Amino acid sequence: MDEDLSIQLDNHRTLWLTEISRVTFDDQALDDLGGDGGVFVVLEDSAEGKFDVLAKAASTWAGQALLTLIAQALSQKPMLSLVR
Repeated sequence: MDEDLSIQLDNHRTLWLTEISRVTFDDQALDDLGGDGGVFVVLEDSAEGKFDVLAKAASTWAGQALLTLIAQALSQKPMLSLVR
């Protein structure tokens, strides 16, 4: 992936679609994701200095589609809702 994509969630949290280093992969014990290659959805919290891998995208296109859907949903309704 040539450029990372991001969604600013608030003043200190950002959702990223990005590649990660092998060190991050190992530090977060992500072996179940099948390798450190590819792109990942990551939540960065700059206030707490955290960089948490949430998911591995099936492809760059799939990751871009996911972030686009999230960005569209946030622009329409910024809060999650509980569906029963």
